[in-house]
Amino acid sequence: MEAVAGKVIDVIEKAATFFTRKIKSCINFGKDLEKLERNVKRLSDKAGDMKTYVENQERLGRKKRKQQVKSWLNEVEQLKEEFFQLKETATRGKKNIGALKELNGRVAELEQRGDFGELVCDVHGSEECSKQVQPFQAETSNQNLEVIWTWLQDENVSSIGIYGMGGVGKTTLAKHTYNRLLEKSRYQVQWVTVSQGFSIKGLQDNLAKIVKLDLSDEEDEHRRSDRLNWAFRQMKNIVIILDDVWDHLSLEKLGYPLGEEGCRLILVSRSSEVCQKMRCKELLEVKKLNTNDAWELFRMSLGSEILSLDIEQVAKPMAEKCEGLPLGLITLAGSMRGVTDIREWKNALKEFPNDMESDVFKVLKYSYDLLRDTTMQDCFLYCALYPEDYKISRDEIIERFIMEGLVKGNSREEEFNHGHTILNKLVKLCLLEATVNILRDEAVRMHDLLREMALRITTDKPRYMVRAGIGPQVLEEQDWAFNLDRVSFYNSNIKRIPEDMAPNCPTLSTLILSRCDLTMIPGSFFQYMSNLQLLDLSNNSDLMELPSCISILGSLRVLSLRGCRRLKSMPSLGKLKNLRVLDVSYTGIKEVPQGMENLVKLKVLGMGGIDLEELPKEILPKLSHLQYLNLPLCMNAPGEDLTSLEQLEEFTGRFCDLHNFHKFMSSHHKYEKVWCYDIFVGQADSLHFDRFVLKQRRVIVGDCTIEAATSIFLPRGIDILKIRKCHGLSSCFVENFLSRTTSLRGLTCEIEYCDEIEWIVNVPSDRDTTTDPHCISFHSLKVHGLQNLVGLCEGKIASHTFSGLTELYIHNCDRMKKLFPRAVLQDLKNLEKLAVGQCSEMEEIIGREAGEGSSQSSSTSTTADLPKLKRLSLRDLPELKSICEGKLMCDSVEYMRFHKCPKLKRLPFYTTNEHPFPSLGEIRVYDEENWWERLEWEQSHLNTLFQPYIKFR
Repeated sequence: MEAVAGKVIDVIEKAATFFTRKIKSCINFGKDLEKLERNVKRLSDKAGDMKTYVENQERLGRKKRKQQVKSWLNEVEQLKEEFFQLKETATRGKKNIGALKELNGRVAELEQRGDFGELVCDVHGSEECSKQVQPFQAETSNQNLEVIWTWLQDENVSSIGIYGMGGVGKTTLAKHTYNRLLEKSRYQVQWVTVSQGFSIKGLQDNLAKIVKLDLSDEEDEHRRSDRLNWAFRQMKNIVIILDDVWDHLSLEKLGYPLGEEGCRLILVSRSSEVCQKMRCKELLEVKKLNTNDAWELFRMSLGSEILSLDIEQVAKPMAEKCEGLPLGLITLAGSMRGVTDIREWKNALKEFPNDMESDVFKVLKYSYDLLRDTTMQDCFLYCALYPEDYKISRDEIIERFIMEGLVKGNSREEEFNHGHTILNKLVKLCLLEATVNILRDEAVRMHDLLREMALRITTDKPRYMVRAGIGPQVLEEQDWAFNLDRVSFYNSNIKRIPEDMAPNCPTLSTLILSRCDLTMIPGSFFQYMSNLQLLDLSNNSDLMELPSCISILGSLRVLSLRGCRRLKSMPSLGKLKNLRVLDVSYTGIKEVPQGMENLVKLKVLGMGGIDLEELPKEILPKLSHLQYLNLPLCMNAPGEDLTSLEQLEEFTGRFCDLHNFHKFMSSHHKYEKVWCYDIFVGQADSLHFDRFVLKQRRVIVGDCTIEAATSIFLPRGIDILKIRKCHGLSSCFVENFLSRTTSLRGLTCEIEYCDEIEWIVNVPSDRDTTTDPHCISFHSLKVHGLQNLVGLCEGKIASHTFSGLTELYIHNCDRMKKLFPRAVLQDLKNLEKLAVGQCSEMEEIIGREAGEGSSQSSSTSTTADLPKLKRLSLRDLPELKSICEGKLMCDSVEYMRFHKCPKLKRLPFYTTNEHPFPSLGEIRVYDEENWWERLEWEQSHLNTLFQPYIKFR
């Protein structure tokens, strides 16, 4: 009896202890949360002050924020968002102590990293921001540039007008002027394309971006111009180039204080009258080329071929028919490039119209006719559906070509390859220009005259109506002709569609109403569009409802509602059995559209970013033709249903755990093709990621428990792997994460907050990975917050594991004493960036081998070589004693940083070059107690060599 009583008392005592701890934990959590809130507030205030400072500096025009400052500010914003989520879940009774501790650690880390010294750096004209433009071929063009440059040196010339007929080279001259201004550090130059159909508000928005001014909260035109005027007055020596100006503009409405504070203007227009009305101080007419210059431009535009005398006798008369117009000469030459048969040249001359006079459009139309290929002609004309001077993303326009059936293939990859082939040919023929858009993605652009020519062609067959990129407008039914084929209002502001409007367009196949600020579409609007095959209503964020007549569009193949965020529901789709593309991503839809199981021909389904947690079981197996699938991250991807999609080539979605992910991967590995994917594994609220990665292959694993013996096959051809807050791992590779193949350049890998990991790569003693096809090869490795990490690698690793590594970042790994052993050094020949920080026990970067001493003799007998190393950063390493024993050769280094490494006494840098460290730009030293002056050197003369590059803090 006493024994039983004793056990009862023991249980009671343990329960009491448990509940006491629980109560204390709740009390402590509340206190810790309040403390964290104060810390986040202090960090946020610091970030706010920094942001205000850098924005003021940027507004002056000669400074820009450093990249590390930009990244730090973004990290602070992300941390604030995570804190608010933690606080919100705490109010619902969920107290995540682990997340609280992690956020506290990140606040401390960000505060330490927030000491940048200078927050901004000089803005210099650089190759990446200069305008892409062909060099001048004619001496008169160089002379024109020198005339403009002379005027720009005269402070009394505040405005210059460049005018001339279309296609004569005005914009080319302006681009050369822009690039020269960039080269001269005293100028800030900005380019704004005006084009036809501009609005004052739109131009004000463009100018606001230049001065880093947010006008989104201001509608009044006059107050907007006042704010712009104030911002411009803070800038010095700014030159704005307004290209393609058709009508007189009021600079007062634009807020531009011409002639004050060094504010100057270059105007480009076809009309001298426009230049005069805008009171340009100097005018320059760009004239047609003379016969010799025209022939030289034509010959150069043909490429590297040397023309025979016979062909030259035919080619010269063809060039003369262009009447000295550069655009016509370049485009016509592009059409004849690569033609070496005299008979083709003679035939081309014979077909060339005789009534050209000086009509550049006839020259351009002839180049278009020479395409002969109707698919290429259709694709060229399709580009005219975009606004004037618009930089069209290659992926976007090819996606549209696929939707329209203009390119074909047995897979999406084949279709995209076909699309790129067509665009490349159009670029080579000078009918499109290759460029990059604001996101630095590959893009194409159509010259305004070529677009105008395309719109002339499409007044008949095919018949287009294009109002893209035009300011506020009301749709008028009389504008919609009976025989229209394609209509585009892309990126226009449609103020209103009349309630009873129902255009009678029985042949209309394409209707683009994307980015039109639509709020309502009349119920009968699509009633008489029985042939409609593509309907694009994307990015109308205030559109709340769709007309029910969409349900009867039986010919519809493409329906895009992407970005219609206030759209909560949609009509039944059951009758749209020809639908190939359905995109409801980033809408307000919370239920599966009715009748979706009937869309058996669907190839593309976009549902990313919507609040939908589950798909009915019967849907995906019926959509067996799907090639592209994007599921919302709040949904647990149905692994079993996905295995039935044998044609799937691109996938984005989340698996709730590794078991479901592994089941999906096991089924998918039987396919040999390399597919594109963005896969998330873990609970939705535990995953932290940036924007989706297009056309890359990424897997993010977060907050998962991984058993030691578990082998996880990664998808074929993986580019990026992120592992965050995972439990049970003692190492990541070779036993756990395996891949049949990584991308050709190797794996970009980030590992964070996995407290049990001791090695990144750990090869058992009984295993040889040198020929293992599943062994990972790294391109970039970033490790953060692994509290038990001992080292990067253990055991006999394959040489290719690190041979392609270009970036290595290690932070907050407090058990680590040695970064990597000397044996790995021979595999690091491609390492370009090395950063180690906040590792409290780190003693060596390149470690000694077992038994290797630290005597002077052993020190001088070994040489480490990192031939491609460009950036080296060592910070907050209180126990660091050695970068490496012996000598370190790294002549390619451009930047070095040393911060709080008090026990580092010697720098091992060594060179045999006659001109050592030719690319060195800066050495940043956070000098405590004259640390730099007390350093020992492997080569003492380097101390003197480095002096001009040192910046002390």
